[in-house]
Formats: sequence, C-alpha cells, structure tokens
Amino acid sequence: MKILAKTLLATALISTSAMAAEVGFYGGGGLAFEAVPDTADLKMGLGVVLRGGMTLDSLLENFAVEVEITKSVIDPKLDLPGSDIKYNVTTLATYAVYRINIVDDFYVKPRFGVIFPNLGDDMVNSRDITFSSGIGGGYSVMENLDVYVDYTVLGEGVTNYGAGVEYHF
Repeated sequence: MKILAKTLLATALISTSAMAAEVGFYGGGGLAFEAVPDTADLKMGLGVVLRGGMTLDSLLENFAVEVEITKSVIDPKLDLPGSDIKYNVTTLATYAVYRINIVDDFYVKPRFGVIFPNLGDDMVNSRDITFSSGIGGGYSVMENLDVYVDYTVLGEGVTNYGAGVEYHF
C-alpha cells in the first residue's frame, strides 16, 4: 500500500511538472486614463490596472486567459455647470486573449471577455454581467518582460487607455 501511494505521488508530481511546461503564467499592471464616450464635458480619470494570465499553448498556440482588476485612483467626472458627478470605476473581468506576433518582439493582442457585477459605480455595469473587449500592442523588452499599451471598453460606458508592464514566469 505504501509503494502504491508513493508511486501515485511520484506520478502526480511528474504530471504536474509536465503540465507546467505547457502552461505559462504572467502578471503585471499599469495605469489607464478612463473616459466616458460621447460625453464632451468629461474630465478623464486615472486608474490602476492589475492583471494576471495563463497561456494555454497546449490548447491553442498564443492563446491565453486573463483576470483583470481596474480601480480608479482619480475618478472620471462630468464637468457640467452646477454638477460634479464622479464615477467610481472598479471592475473585475476575465478575458480570452490571442497574441499575434507582428515582427520580432512586437505583437498585437485582441481581448474579449466579461465584467462581473460592478464593484463601483453603475456607469460601467448596471447588469449582472457585461461584455468587454479591447485591443493592445506590446514589445518584449527582455526575455520575460513586456511593455504594453491597450484600449479596453469596460462594459456599458467607460473606456480605458492604458500602459504597463507584464512579467512572464
């Protein structure tokens, strides 16, 4: 019985190591200017974006899934006479991502996903789940370090123009 248990444990460890070779993890963050489209009297806000992802090359090469948290540091606001409406943008979203290599270390990365019930203001998400999409581009500075810029539509009414770094483990 002990030999069987040790054999199963060894097999599980070897399988885990093999899976880790096919799956890569990355994490990063940056800053994003936040705006409400079609509103001329809006003062942009500034948000912090944190994301983590997992590449699934064994499923489809250059495909990944991401989890992203966005939080306003400076809330975007409407600058109308007699009004000072601020929008607290706080979201939790998941994305399916496909990395398209252009030349050498440059790539384009479209993203499609969902935003879960809004953690901040109803401007982003007044429903239970809202779709989100975006596109970005990046450059591999070093073997495991990328810098990126992206544009993301956060649900119903806020867009992010972001930049940051990602580290691939």
